[in-house]
Formats: sequence, structure tokens, C-alpha cells
Amino acid sequence: MKVNNRTTSFALVASLLALSSCDKFLDVNQNPNAVLEAPAPNVLVAGQAHLGFLMGSDLHRYSALIVQQFAGQGGSGIQTAEYDRYNITATDLNNAWRGNIFGGAQADLQKLIDQSAATSPAYSGVAKIMQGFLFSVTTDAFGDIPFTEALKFDQNLQPKYDASAAVYTGIIELLNSGIADLKKTSVTSPADDDLIYAGDLVKWEKFANTLKLRLYLHNFPKLSQTSDASFAAVLAAGPVMTGNEDNFELDFEAAANKNNSIDQFEKSRPSTFFPSTTLVNLMNAKEDPRRTTFLTEQPSLAAPAPQNPAGTYVGAQNGTGAAGAPQIRFSRMGTYLRGIRTGTGINSYDGSAPIRMLTFAEHNFILAEYYARTNNLALAQTSFNAGITASMTAASVAGSDATAYIAARPPLTSANAIQQIIEEKFIANFGVAVEPWTDYRRTGFPVLPLPVGALQPQVLRVLPYPDLERVANPTNTPARPDLTAPTVFWDPGR
Repeated sequence: MKVNNRTTSFALVASLLALSSCDKFLDVNQNPNAVLEAPAPNVLVAGQAHLGFLMGSDLHRYSALIVQQFAGQGGSGIQTAEYDRYNITATDLNNAWRGNIFGGAQADLQKLIDQSAATSPAYSGVAKIMQGFLFSVTTDAFGDIPFTEALKFDQNLQPKYDASAAVYTGIIELLNSGIADLKKTSVTSPADDDLIYAGDLVKWEKFANTLKLRLYLHNFPKLSQTSDASFAAVLAAGPVMTGNEDNFELDFEAAANKNNSIDQFEKSRPSTFFPSTTLVNLMNAKEDPRRTTFLTEQPSLAAPAPQNPAGTYVGAQNGTGAAGAPQIRFSRMGTYLRGIRTGTGINSYDGSAPIRMLTFAEHNFILAEYYARTNNLALAQTSFNAGITASMTAASVAGSDATAYIAARPPLTSANAIQQIIEEKFIANFGVAVEPWTDYRRTGFPVLPLPVGALQPQVLRVLPYPDLERVANPTNTPARPDLTAPTVFWDPGR
């Protein structure tokens, strides 16, 4: 966790005061031009940039490898290849936890809340909603986490850990508080400095409510009257997402060092992170038209070998990368995750694709699962089709192709609905951090084979706590002996 180190040498102060009065000392040494507090727009930009970058980097790579949207390659010792066979250690999580989650995005957002809540609550409302989102994916990935004492910084260097169920309760309260702030009078409000919704506070409210639906749905495998009533209440009151323009995503730029974090990683560590056979085979089996933007075609062998047929897509098998490969002939991620194609090389992309965090397509799949679990297959089918349509539109698929794809899907029944919904959601959430892994742990879909050479006997269900937490906060950091044990409160195995 990031700490503000404000140490003072009392001996130095005493000696200076002996030479001059306190008032004169302060007058002489105070810079009238100093910026004592960063303006809210600057802090908002920093917080959103931190969040967007994080959701395309560490949390995305861990969860996408575990849930087999991606597979690691490159040989023994290469990070993604090792993570892919479950060689994820406590040391690996140090930077993600302390530098990016709590000391990065959360620190920025807390600063924005502290300085704007009194006079410009539109800013604090946006910050609270983003905090709620980041706390949600953090507890989904780690289980119990610091929450109530998480952002005290130098006032509390050893925060307690809150149970994941209590964190969810707190997140709902945080989202409600954020929505209330959006409706208050503000001296200033976000505008172009809001990199996600350009100051549209209604869209922030839609996102907050859709995030609540995601959270309530997570507990549906253990269906309770409380989660059912809460979900229905949010759906009835709204507003919720109504189109792809409501997607919670951060756009990036084509300029160097301003491209998205998925593309940056691919350019800095090429040929180590490929679409998985689990994802690619699922799309191939359905002749999914999204392959043209999600993936590249499989490259052919050098002459004189024959060229591969057009439209050939091949994923990398999870767990095989630690052994290395003489030739890497897998499909790679395409324009959907990397941006505009600028040439013919493997890294000829401009990196301008958005980092998607919660989309309108997912919103519809959330509704489809809710309706299926509450025995309304007609509405489940409508939402299922709408989710596919929204995903196809975002992937630049022609309307006729999307219609044909939907027509080829079997009708939802009580026996097949959850599997069909989650598998389509798995595809649509290509590039979304944590949530596909959460869906797998909740439902068991898609069915995942154990990676080749896996160092654990089962698919991982939680991430390890970082080493630095155990050193800095040994009393409160929970033990984490088994990464395959059901840990988060909504996990059906608990």
C-alpha cells in the first residue's frame, strides 16, 4: 500500500527557530507559487489512467491465463508461460497489489474523494463508483482484502482484512453513496477530463447500477431471496446500460506510451501471450464471425510448405509454453484488443483499442442468466440474443452475419441455458479482466482442461497474497496455503 512519507527533523527545525521567529521562518520558506493540491481534473485523469492500465495488465494477464482465454508461450522462466502452468508466487503479486491497486488507482481515487466531496461532489461520486469497481475485482481475485481500513495510508500502515462478503456489502454502500453524490450541486463537474464518459453523469449512474447487477448475480448459484430481491429492485429502479455507448471502458491513443496496456505488453514481450485453444476452439466450433477482429489467422510455415487455408484459426494449448516451441504458429490477438492495423508485422497495431471493463454486452448476459435462474426463459432468450448482438457490433461484425450466428444457436432451455449464456459471455468478454474467471468459478463454464504440466491438481480459484503484505502487515494478512480452494464467499464450493 502506498504511504506518504512526511518525516520531519525536529533537531533541524529547532535550530532554525533559534535563529528566527516561527512566523518569519514560514514566510521566508513558503513558495507562493507552489501547488499545494492537484486540481480535481488532474487527479481524475490520473485515477482513470491507472485503473484502465491496471485492467489491461497484471489482473488481466493472471485471470485470462487461468480461465484460458489466453495461453503463455516462450519457454521455461518466461512469466506468462510459468503463470499458465500455475507457477504464480506471492512475489509475483507485489507490484499489482501495492503499486497498481492500492498505491496506484485506489490512492488517486481516494485523494479525489477527500478533496472534492464537500464542494464538487460530482467528482467524488465518480471516484466512489470507480473505487467500488476496483474493490470488486480485487476481492473477486483475492478473497478477503483490506477495505474499511484500506486507504488510511500513513494513519494505518497495517489495515485489517475484511471478509469478501462484507466487502461486497461495503461496495454496494459505496456505489449508492457515489450515485447520491452525482445528484448533488457541484461547483465544478467532470467534462473532457473524464476519459471514460466525458462528464456524462447519467452514464456513470447507469454503470454503477449495472455493476450492482453484476455483484448481485455473483451470489445466484447460492440463490437467496436477498440477492434476488436486490437484483430485481435495481433492475426496476434503474437506470442501467442501454447501448454500447454506455460501455465502461477506457480509450487509448496511437501515440507512443499512450497505447493500451494489452498492446504495450505484446510489443514489449512478443510471442509470449497467445489466444488459448479453449477460446479459439469454442469460436471455431460455432464459426464465430468475431474471429476476424478478435484473432489473426494462423500464420503459414515458411516456403515450400503449403499456405494455410484462409480463415484458419489455431490457439495455443495452455501449459505447453514452458517447454518452448521451435515455431510459434498460433493465431494472435487482433484489432479488437490492439487497435488499428498499421502494417503486416506482428506488432503493426496502433494500440488504440479500448480496455473494456464492463460492457453493454455483459449487461445483457447478466440479465439472461438472472432470467434463466428465475425461470423466465423467454426473457432470458431475448437478453441472450441482445448480448450477442452488442458483442458483434463492438467487434465490427456485419448485421447479417450476427443475425445468422444467433439463428444457429440452440434455443435456451432449462437444461442448457446457463452453459450457453456463460460460454457466449466468455467470448464476448475477451480482454475483460477477472470476470470470465469469476464466471467459471461460479458456474463451471466453460469447461476447462487442466493445463499441460500444471503445478496444481485443479484450476486455480484465488490469487496469492503478495510477499510484501506479509512483511509489512503480518498480523492481518491471512494465510493462503491452497490456491485451488474455494475462497471467495460466492464460490459454490464454500
